[in-house]
Amino acid sequence: MSKQIVSTESAPAAIGPYSQATKIDELVFTSGQIPLDPATMEVVAGGISEQTKQV
Repeated sequence: MSKQIVSTESAPAAIGPYSQATKIDELVFTSGQIPLDPATMEVVAGGISEQTKQV
């Protein structure tokens, strides 16, 4: 079983003491994801559909 911590500048940094995501084999576990635009730090406009795409 391989475990990889995932971190990207394309998403807002984690606010708490956790990773943006953890990949174990072919599974990806996310935590604390919120639909912010990393350029503006504002919630993405367009409702739940666009916010889900951002996350």
